[in-house]
Amino acid sequence: MNSQRRAATTFVLLGLLQATLGTVITIAESKDFAAPLFWCATFSFACAWFSERRATRT
Repeated sequence: MNSQRRAATTFVLLGLLQATLGTVITIAESKDFAAPLFWCATFSFACAWFSERRATRT
């Protein structure tokens, strides 16, 4: 597994963790408190997509 694919896998796992925590916190507390976690998850998925795209290009 090359470094780009490892990075993509790491970003996907990080995004899933952030989305899961954001969902749990939203249910337990309030929507405003967990909103940054959803933005971080979106950014992580975007980075994973970019890393995977670069991995398939080389």
